[in-house]
This record gives sequence, C-alpha cells and structure tokens, in this order.
Amino acid sequence: MKRNILKDTLVLTFIQMSLDGLSLVINVFLTKKLGTEAIGILTLTASFFRLAAMISNGNAFLCASRFISEELGKEERSPGIILRHCMIVGVVLSILSGAFLIGFAPWCSMHFLKSEEFAVPIRIMACSLPLLAVTACVRGWFNACCKSGICAAADALDFLLRSGFMVIAVQCKPSLTAGTLCCLTAGSMIAGAGVQILFLLCFLSTTHAEKTGRASLSLPAYLKHAVPVMAGSALTSLLSSANDALVPVTLCQAGNSAAEAFSQFGIFEAIILPTLFFPSTILCSLAGILVTETAREKAAGRMRRITELTEGIIRKTIVFSVYITSLLLILGNALGELLKGGEVAGRMIVLLAPVVPFIYLEIVLESIIKGLGEQTFSSLNYLCEYMIRISFVLLFVPLFGFYGIILSYYASNICGNISRIVCVIRKAGMPADPVGLLGIPVFSAVFSVQIIRLIFALLHAEPGLNLLTMCLFAAADLLLYLLIQRGLFRLSGKTSNPAGMHDLFNIAKIDKEHSCKITP
Repeated sequence: MKRNILKDTLVLTFIQMSLDGLSLVINVFLTKKLGTEAIGILTLTASFFRLAAMISNGNAFLCASRFISEELGKEERSPGIILRHCMIVGVVLSILSGAFLIGFAPWCSMHFLKSEEFAVPIRIMACSLPLLAVTACVRGWFNACCKSGICAAADALDFLLRSGFMVIAVQCKPSLTAGTLCCLTAGSMIAGAGVQILFLLCFLSTTHAEKTGRASLSLPAYLKHAVPVMAGSALTSLLSSANDALVPVTLCQAGNSAAEAFSQFGIFEAIILPTLFFPSTILCSLAGILVTETAREKAAGRMRRITELTEGIIRKTIVFSVYITSLLLILGNALGELLKGGEVAGRMIVLLAPVVPFIYLEIVLESIIKGLGEQTFSSLNYLCEYMIRISFVLLFVPLFGFYGIILSYYASNICGNISRIVCVIRKAGMPADPVGLLGIPVFSAVFSVQIIRLIFALLHAEPGLNLLTMCLFAAADLLLYLLIQRGLFRLSGKTSNPAGMHDLFNIAKIDKEHSCKITP
C-alpha cells in the first residue's frame, strides 16, 4: 500500500479546521450566554476531566498508534495482538482510576475544583473512563493502519454531539448553575464516546492488518515499553492541569476578586488560546500521521527517509508559523474584538504572537520525538518546561496579573522547544541551516506585511475593519510573502523544497515489502 500523506493531511485538516472554527463560534456563544466567569469554571473543570481521562488509560491512543505502527514495520508481525495488549492495559487502568474517582469524588472536587457541587459530575465522568479507553485504542488502530480519515470522522461525530448537547441545554435554560453545566459536560462525554465507538466498530471488520508471524511484544514486554509513554503522558497532563488550577489562584493574589480571576481565565482559555492555535490545525492533523510514519520507518531501519521527512516538515512549519505571527501582530487587536474578548483579548493576542513559531514547532517536534522512541527525553523536557511555566505563574502573576501569564508562556515555550530542536537535529540527522530555516522566512514576512500595510494605507483601508478586510489583507500578504521568499531562496542558492519533500507533500511512496499492508 502507498500512503498519501498529503491526502490524509488535507482530509484531517478540513475536518479539524471545521471543528475548530465551530468551536470558536460556540465559545463566543457560550461566553455571551453564560459570562466569562462561568466559562473559566467550565474550562478548569474540563482540564480536570482531561487529566483524569489521560491518566486513566495511559494515553491509549498514542500507545496504540505507535506500537501498532512499529509492529507493522517489521517482517514478522501480529498487530492484532498489540491492539489486544493496549486494550487490556487501558481498560484495567481506567477501571481502577474510575473506582478511585467515584470513592474520592468529594475530596477531588474540593481540592481541584474548589467546590463540593462538582462531586456528582466527577462520578458521572468516572463511569465513562473504560469506554473512553476502548475508544482510544480502536482509534489508535485505525491511525496506525493508515485510516486517519475514519478517526477524524469519529472525532467529528463526538464533537458535534457534545457541542450540540451543550448549546441546546444553554439555549433552553441559560441560568444553569456551574454544577449542572459540569454534569451536562460529563454526560455529553459519555454520549459522545458511545457514538464514537459504535461508528468505529462499523469499520473495524473491514480493516485488517496482515499477520505474518508471532507478535514482537508479549504483554510484559509491551508494559515495559508502554510505561514510559504512559508516565510521560500522565506527567504532562498533571502539570498542565496544575498550571490551569494555579492561574485563577494567582490572579486573585494580584488583587482580582474570584469572579474577575475566573473571568480573565475564561477569556484566556476560550478566546486567546483558541485564536493562537486555530491556524495550527494542519500541523495537528499532520502530527498524528508523523508519529506512525516515523515509528514505522525507524522499525524498518530507514533513517534517511526520517531525516528527509523531518527536514521538510520543520522547514514548512517555520514558514507557516512566521506568516501567522506577522498576521497576528497586525490583526490581533481586531480579532480580539471580533471574538467578543474585548480589548484585553486583542492586546494579549498581539503580545503572544511572537511565541507562535515555538508553539507550532512543538506540535511536529513532539510527534517526531515520540515516533523515534525518545519518550524519556520527551517526559523530562515536558517536566522542565512546565516547571518553568508554573514557577513563572507563581512568581509573576501575583506581581503583574495577566502579563505574568504571558511571561510564563514565553519562558516555557522558548526553553522547551530549543531543547526539542537540538534533540531532533541529533537523532534524525537533520542538518542545521539557520539562514534558510529562519532568516529568509522572517525577512520575507517583515517585508511583505509592510508592503501590504502601505498599499492599504494608500487605499485608505483599515486591515482590521471587518472580517472581509482581514481576509483580503491575509490573502495579499500570503501571496507576497511566498513570492519574496521564493526569490530569496533562489538568490541565496538554497532550496525551499529540500530533498525528500516530494515524499511528504506528493505521494509518500513506501516500499511494498515494508508498508502497512492493509487487506480489505
């Protein structure tokens, strides 16, 4: 089988971008209906739910995707056995975690969410953990077997059901309490997971990975390899949730009331971060594919292809992220107003724009690192990154308020991703080229955006006047940015399309004897 990475990425991007756009619209709707304080409470609760789900199944999706992909890259393999190992481990962990949460729901509610009324939604969410584990394993199977479109369609069904459920509930009764809203959120999780697994099971019988011998991993061996992955995922989720929980607390220490702290936290999580991350949808879609591709190529011993894929995707990521940064610097204030986040959201979007390249690089670098099996480095790096972020939150948010959050994002993302770049260059054998990778895209972005701003000024037009002018500005800037960049690459004698990019953005030709070998 030949896997078309471009096709898979475009399909995933279209679906995910549609969902992310709809999510932004729903965030704006819920903010208007419930207020920013309620959104802050819901965001904190959702962060706790994600933590519980991740720890309970040990990131079953990543484990299934990676280890099944590695199995498919070997001559003698039995991928079905690896899937069974994933399910056994995920279900057992989720049952144990669910029992713990049900028994200690009041304690978790008070210590993590600061209110007794969240004990009921925690118990409801705990009941869904085994179902979420099975769903994650099956999604990982499809992702490893080059069926990313099925995973994306299942995610879309899950999102539409959960979001529709919440919108209808809020529309019918906008005065719902925070506890009731969290119960609805937990109930919608169960319904979404149920629909998702039913959808996936409809296609499971039509996708068989070829068995050519015994599985390379027994259950004990699988556990030995999976524990670092599970521990790293649990650590990342725990630190992320701890950071989220500390933000409202430290905002209160800066002189805000509890309502103001949750309001600012809600704006940050519901408006600012989704705006920064929305353009990265294509990278998120590609990231899931990169894990499986890198793991398969490593198992097959083809390091040259890994080097080519790594160089190509990092180059394209920098080109894309630098362009998005230039747009956010110019249009950030207008975007904040458009999304009902007000002047505060717009100002924060502009201030955070320069860190966007580091945020976007993290998405693809982590996928490559995990695919190469460098889970220990990933976990330690995340530990250092979140320790920096949490330290900055504790030190600077009480002193500077919202601006302390900005400082924490700069410090953690820059430090964490510089170390990721060094690791990938060493492990993937990627050549260092600062001028081609960063210098030319930055110069092109600065030059092009100034030219387009001058043209708009001569036409007496304001780039951020409305959505139409924003789109026209972005399109004109993109065209000029790519033209300038192409000219500079030619003048410098460098290539903007390094060797191997045809494998990534045309048809990725994987030798038949080393391919996924999917039989209908």
